[in-house]
Amino acid sequence: MKVIQPFGGYAVGDEITDEAEIKRVLDSEQAHYVVKVPGEPKPDKDAAKK
Repeated sequence: MKVIQPFGGYAVGDEITDEAEIKRVLDSEQAHYVVKVPGEPKPDKDAAKK
């Protein structure tokens, strides 16, 4: 996932690759500050419930 607008210590162009962080960002108000890039893993919603 790439950052397209700075937020929370991330700069434009930063890549977020940690699955837990990807899920946290996508579930937050900052979801519109990032874009998914081809080939990146999708967060496992079931894993977050464990």
